[in-house]
Amino acid sequence: MKIQMLLILVAFSVLGYALLVPHVQCSCQQMINENDCNNRPNCEWNPISATNGYCQPKPCSSQNQPTCQKSENCYYQPGQSGQQFCFEMNNCNDIQLSTGQTCQQANANCVQSNLTKSQCISAGFSCSTLSSEQCQSGQTLTLAEEGLCYWNGQSCQVVTSCGVLQSLAQCQMLNNACYWTGQACVVQQCSNYNSSNTCTYAYQNPKGGSAIQPCQWIPNNSTITNGTCTTATVDQLSISNCATNTNNVYRWSSNSTTPGLGQCAECNSKKQIYRNQCECKQLYQPQECISSPNCQWVPATATSAAYCQQNQCLNITSQQTCAQIQGCYWNTSANPNACTPYTSCNAIVGSTSFACFYQSNFCPGSNGKTCLNQQSLQTCSEIKEANICYNSIGSDGFCTYSTSSKACQALTSCTGLTPRSQCNQFINTCIWNTKSNTCQQRQCSDFQTKESCTFVQNNLSVNVINICTWNPDTKQCYAYDNSFDYDINTCFNSTGRTHHWSEPSTASKGLCLPCHYSSVLNVKSSCQCSDLINYTDCALSSPKCFWNSTATTKCQQQTCAQLTSQGSCVMSKYCYWSMTNNQASCQSISSASTTCATLKANTQQECLSQSILCGGINNGTCSSTPNSCSDFSTFYQCFGSVGTDGICQWNQNESTCTGISYCNMITTEAQCSLVLNTCFWQASNSSCTAYNCSSLYAQTNNCNYYLNTPNQNYEVKICQLEGTECNPASNLSSLTSSNCYASSGGTAFWNPEKDNGTCSYCYSQLIGILFIVFIYMF
Repeated sequence: MKIQMLLILVAFSVLGYALLVPHVQCSCQQMINENDCNNRPNCEWNPISATNGYCQPKPCSSQNQPTCQKSENCYYQPGQSGQQFCFEMNNCNDIQLSTGQTCQQANANCVQSNLTKSQCISAGFSCSTLSSEQCQSGQTLTLAEEGLCYWNGQSCQVVTSCGVLQSLAQCQMLNNACYWTGQACVVQQCSNYNSSNTCTYAYQNPKGGSAIQPCQWIPNNSTITNGTCTTATVDQLSISNCATNTNNVYRWSSNSTTPGLGQCAECNSKKQIYRNQCECKQLYQPQECISSPNCQWVPATATSAAYCQQNQCLNITSQQTCAQIQGCYWNTSANPNACTPYTSCNAIVGSTSFACFYQSNFCPGSNGKTCLNQQSLQTCSEIKEANICYNSIGSDGFCTYSTSSKACQALTSCTGLTPRSQCNQFINTCIWNTKSNTCQQRQCSDFQTKESCTFVQNNLSVNVINICTWNPDTKQCYAYDNSFDYDINTCFNSTGRTHHWSEPSTASKGLCLPCHYSSVLNVKSSCQCSDLINYTDCALSSPKCFWNSTATTKCQQQTCAQLTSQGSCVMSKYCYWSMTNNQASCQSISSASTTCATLKANTQQECLSQSILCGGINNGTCSSTPNSCSDFSTFYQCFGSVGTDGICQWNQNESTCTGISYCNMITTEAQCSLVLNTCFWQASNSSCTAYNCSSLYAQTNNCNYYLNTPNQNYEVKICQLEGTECNPASNLSSLTSSNCYASSGGTAFWNPEKDNGTCSYCYSQLIGILFIVFIYMF
């Protein structure tokens, strides 16, 4: 489902030019069509051959004044006799001002220093920190990181709405978002444009993630010079106006001029799918269901209770929403285009990866005729053309082209994203550091306001939301660590739709819990902290252990008092999370059976959110003894639970809960993907399949271990890489001191005193412990 984009500042100019854009524009490298590229003032087409090439940023020395002034890394300087120059800059300090020139006239993100008038500095994040002179200089406005700044007569403020602008000059500077009526500045509309040249796009708000509204010119029958500017959908845009009528937030997805090859597609849509968001059937509260665009609330009847279900594909009219729902695709072969159900990517017609991705984000590849899922794709390094590389997803993740090595490679970190426009495409994962001029991993602390403090994605290749929370006392954004802080009204939306209220009826009985768990059952060995002799293994065992670098330089057990977050506390078998008098803390377990009996809960998830040892429920309290799936009599208790007989699944026809003990019993790709290290979805025959060493390597590019069944009788199966093949390992002898613990799933440790060093199981007698890992919880 789509997460609304945060504000990112990408364009500014002096009076008469396009200004603030509250969405992420396509970078030059994402412009596939040569015409789109050459229409961007700051981009140019680099022809590799007569039929091939790619779009790249234009050097500063080739840019004109308005383009230079709004560039990321250029500044403008007028010369004598009408000469104009555009120079490279790493930061605002590089600017050399001409006589009478202001810093904003050189680059809109720069202001003059209060200490040295001739020196330019960054405008920074907030408008409110700027003086009158820094806020508004001559006929230019200043662009801080939070938005466009204006002087209201007393202080410098960010433009939050058109209505705050009180003059014609200020209003006209936001001509695609605001319109001057003669008396007031109001929101711009397509109908206000009176010529085909100006009829391009409008924004509903100059700040915040407001949707762009494309416009289209409808000429009169008598003459094409007269007509009417009306609103348009993206589907109505063509190869000639796709980019211009969306201010380059969209681009044409093909370099071919052949009709039917290409669509008007948003550059940034692939960053909007997050696999730990809730499924419709997990939403028990009507307000949670209704606020999810992919879901539909079904009222109660005389024979059935009310429930939330996924909206039918044919009911969805938005291409973006449709493409982001697994099982639906935007059918471009239909007339008109329609959202259509599918069971396999091969059922979708698409001659290019761009055409396929536009129809379904879950089918980003093409074999030239039909679409492919990501697991069927080639790796980034196998892609040879730069233009395709910049806009592709490989089986190993997002791809980028290295101009130095002339090769396509998979992105592994934010530091590989240059220039700033590329970094901006991953807005919730990466952030551009204006001081070092590099792209860095985004942290919750990078958000400066309550409104922006939402979530981060801490890995480019793993689309998992990590929630942030605003502290009203310190006015800072922190990594979220306690779902109990949210009530029934804030649980769903305030966590990026990753958590839900656990009870369908009485709100006071429920808790705010994560929707997705990784069902890893029976970690059959629990190595002692003292067994782990190196820092890496000790760190992997967190939160149970920590490396004491100040005292013993050894791996030691964490005390419960040291575990200050809910996620780390409940993952320790020695601790439980306590909520007393609205104060949350991590307490020591006296004994599993005694502690579990004191915890109040109606579902297994509620119990496990307080202690990992409490996997059972018993008449409103928790238990250290897990239930069988058949013990659960309601859907909300069954779904998401793990019983002694496997992963629990609700049979709607018989109203019973049964245990899934083998991968092939799982019928949906969504549930199969959650059984990590055990099952994977086989796209060729649409089935959930158990791993072996060969398929593990093919699917994950890892050759370490897998669990042979998704039930409590599983075994840890060790694999070893022999050349290019991943084969079963008969014992632990293939593991070394650096991978013994990690590659055995935490069931073995490196023993330096045995046989000059060997990898050994932690216990000769393996111990079964119910262990459901909250990989998506915190």
